[in-house]
Amino acid sequence: MEVKLYGTEESVYTRIVRLVLLAKKVEFALIEADPFEGGILPEDYDLRHPFKRIPALEMDGVRLYETDVIVHYIDAVIEHPRLVPSRAEDSARMRQIMRIVDNYAYRPLVWGLYVPVYWREGLDPADEDIEKSRHVLGVLEGFVNSSPEAGLNDRTLATCYLASVLAAADSVAPGSRLIDERPRLRGWWNHIKTEPIMVKTRSKHTKF
Repeated sequence: MEVKLYGTEESVYTRIVRLVLLAKKVEFALIEADPFEGGILPEDYDLRHPFKRIPALEMDGVRLYETDVIVHYIDAVIEHPRLVPSRAEDSARMRQIMRIVDNYAYRPLVWGLYVPVYWREGLDPADEDIEKSRHVLGVLEGFVNSSPEAGLNDRTLATCYLASVLAAADSVAPGSRLIDERPRLRGWWNHIKTEPIMVKTRSKHTKF
């Protein structure tokens, strides 16, 4: 099986796909595709992603973009280990965590906390981003007890989503302090951040 993943090592969403591929023990080539300011995209990248975002995947000739689509396809094609729970409610809660990350966690935790402090020479996060981050971390912590099978006990697609955003947030002091306010979430994160697939996908721009 030939697998090409287009993205960057420091991209949160590229890392999600990398985590899924490694969890499935799939060998792949990571091909640099950087759509951000100063970055370079492969010449034919518009054929892989018409909106020129990352990540994009080519798997035995099948070309896909959008992280959610990619990871569900990988889970469907590579049967073991399954990363989508078999029980309907657990599967629904898994998707709920994934959508929370997409819609409410990624922007404040990564662009609101991590990017200003790390990439913009220590700028203070905006108060609005701190409060949004505090709120979404509280919501996510609720899943530790209410729906652990969605991704907080055994590994699921949601595990990869949540771990990727927490890795960025916990790399800067404001994010670490906010995660510390959620001891159950902190405990889960402290355990998973040392797993081999997390260590293998760590970029030089994050601590975890």
